Amino acid sequence: MSNFCPQCGAKVLPDNVFCVQCGTRLAPLSNQAQPANYAAQNSTAQAGIPAPGYSSRVNDPEILAAMKKNRKAGFVFSCFVIPLPLVGFVVYALASGKMEVGEAVRNGAIVSCVFLVMAVISAICQKAKKSYDAVVTNQKTEMVYRHKNDDGRERVTEYYTYVKLTDGKTKKIVEREGSMILAYNYLSVGDRFRYHPQFHFPYELYDKSKASCIYCVSCMTKNPVTGDRCTKCHLPLLK
Repeated sequence: MSNFCPQCGAKVLPDNVFCVQCGTRLAPLSNQAQPANYAAQNSTAQAGIPAPGYSSRVNDPEILAAMKKNRKAGFVFSCFVIPLPLVGFVVYALASGKMEVGEAVRNGAIVSCVFLVMAVISAICQKAKKSYDAVVTNQKTEMVYRHKNDDGRERVTEYYTYVKLTDGKTKKIVEREGSMILAYNYLSVGDRFRYHPQFHFPYELYDKSKASCIYCVSCMTKNPVTGDRCTKCHLPLLK
């Protein structure tokens, strides 16, 4: 005999503690109706493996302070990098004598302005990103041509993770060879997850008991699922 999940409507067995489709905890069973593996499930949770659910630690003061510190460090780095072309052109003109100082200032200013515009656009795009809940529906890789070089077109691998959001919309997460492949490597088809744009590692699984590890949201260090704090920076993990 089977029942149905009150959250997603999936068919569940009488001894299921959690819905196998969406992870929702089902109605508590009576002592007489508890399945044989109920104690084992509780024992597993007590051993440090988190039960299904999203963490409330996204607003933990330690994590928020670390994110603020990271943003400040990024701002300081940008303030250092943006004027470098201007300074570099002027130094080159004075040291080599192959370029007029006025021309060096003009060329350096143009490049520095380009850096500034790119930094502003990146900050705006990052701020515009919103958190969402989704389920992974498919994953695949594809060889694509990126650009031409001296030997012809360069082929690289792109990694696609297709997800369905809770509002019914679909989204394709595109990651490219040569960059950090986060979603494709961490998520699997059928996984339910939440996207946190404010974190360096933005993907949080709903059911972390099935994960190979838990990433630190700040330094992105891999941590055991049973851990409570990052082994490198000691920030609380999303559990």
